[in-house]
Amino acid sequence: MKNKVKFLISVLLLLISVQLVFAQYGKISGRVVDRETKEPLPGASVVVQGTTLGAATDVNGNYVILNVPAGTYTVVASYVGYQTVTVSGVQVIAGLTRELNFELPSTAIELRAVEVVAERPLIEKSATNAIRVVTSADVEKLPVRDVNVYFALQAGVSLQYGRLYIRGSRSDEVGYMIEGGKCN
Repeated sequence: MKNKVKFLISVLLLLISVQLVFAQYGKISGRVVDRETKEPLPGASVVVQGTTLGAATDVNGNYVILNVPAGTYTVVASYVGYQTVTVSGVQVIAGLTRELNFELPSTAIELRAVEVVAERPLIEKSATNAIRVVTSADVEKLPVRDVNVYFALQAGVSLQYGRLYIRGSRSDEVGYMIEGGKCN
């Protein structure tokens, strides 16, 4: 009987010591929402400053940060397009959950204008034959009055008796496009 009591006391002390070891940590949980609409902000970042602890919110705006050592912390919530909110003096008690909700105000993001200039590649990798692109600026630079004369200046094209011949073809086999319209 005496051994059973000692055994029960030792098991009880072991359980209490295990509880004390694991009770050195608490957790922080809560929700992050838009201040005006109260809509959840999925993917918002909640970080305990000065530690490597943090979490991202789920689709409902909820987050949970586990294994936070007992103490007083500063917690920061941030989300793209919203102002960052910082809460100081957040006290975490061992074995308990500290609920901390955030309401983030939206902010306008000002960005510099980005100008993208498209350039035609020097070599067209997907082309299976020779391609020649002529712009209106190229046409304006030449001292010609007739479109046929301009085409005759291109490689593989000849003009004879007012008719265009492309690489030895017949004149009735020639077709060309000018800005989407067909010419003969």
